Amino acid sequence: MTQSGDPSNNPNNPWQPPNAGGPQPGRGAPLPGQGAGPHPGSQPPPHPQPAPQQFGGPQAYPQQPQGFPPPGPGNYGAEGYIDLTLQGSAMTSNMLTPQVAIDGHPVPAAYGLNHLPVPAGRHTVSAYATWIVKYGQASYDVEVRPGQSVPVFYAAPLVQFAKGNMGPTKQKRNGKGFFVGLMVLIVVVILVVILAAVLAS
Repeated sequence: MTQSGDPSNNPNNPWQPPNAGGPQPGRGAPLPGQGAGPHPGSQPPPHPQPAPQQFGGPQAYPQQPQGFPPPGPGNYGAEGYIDLTLQGSAMTSNMLTPQVAIDGHPVPAAYGLNHLPVPAGRHTVSAYATWIVKYGQASYDVEVRPGQSVPVFYAAPLVQFAKGNMGPTKQKRNGKGFFVGLMVLIVVVILVVILAAVLAS
């Protein structure tokens, strides 16, 4: 039996909160051992996507030599080779190996064939010889396609005041006439000195 003064018997009781029997705000915390479920109307977080690999990144240049610029308007974004042949030897040319540079960047080289990796594109190969002073400067422009090997030959001159030669085939050494004439003159001078010494005795 209920009394008329009981607030639960009055449907218009202003003191009775709505949804008194349902879950209340702030009381939805999960019990121990239960995970919090997704909020109604929410969406699961998106799965992280791997960052796209940009063209010309580190993986695109596994053997890129140091000092060369990254791919640009003049480069194709792959690797090719310059097969540079330094003609002569320490006995027939110069005891000091000619100095070589590609696009202004020095690269190590030795007499004979040098297989030099470069980014594909247009490059300038230059070289010079040294003996007290720098001489025999020469340069040559090449277009290297991806995976291609481009032959280049350099021949230092036989005398310091002559030019060096560089090109796609074996080059001649400048100053040969002067060098031969100089050698003949030295031999003649030696013979004259020997003859003078013999006559004086």
